[in-house]
Amino acid sequence: MAFGYTDAVSLTTIGAGAVTYIVGPVTGAAIGASSEVMALSIAAGLVKAIVVMVATPFVAPLIGLNNPRSAVIFGGLIGTSSGVAGGLAATDARLVPYGCLTAAFYTALGCLLGPSLLFFIMRGMIG
Repeated sequence: MAFGYTDAVSLTTIGAGAVTYIVGPVTGAAIGASSEVMALSIAAGLVKAIVVMVATPFVAPLIGLNNPRSAVIFGGLIGTSSGVAGGLAATDARLVPYGCLTAAFYTALGCLLGPSLLFFIMRGMIG
């Protein structure tokens, strides 16, 4: 909203892009967002993925990210498949499949809920 986007379609699309850079354009295409807004949603998702890739090796020892169970939980909480894959590969390559398993479900759930539930919530709040 700080950058002038005040309609529910734009805000939903950009918010869905913050989920992952895949969910943003899927949501935007489903609810009729402009290409500029979809580009912003992709940019938001890419920033998240890059931050996750860079930060994961540094925070892994602090959060106990050193076994398959914690990698599954990490992938499900963070969600961005490429960020999780890159971050876990830099931490311990054996953990990548475990984290990506739940990150894929996170993305799929976002593709289902972004254009439906998230849009209805935003339309109810904004009008």
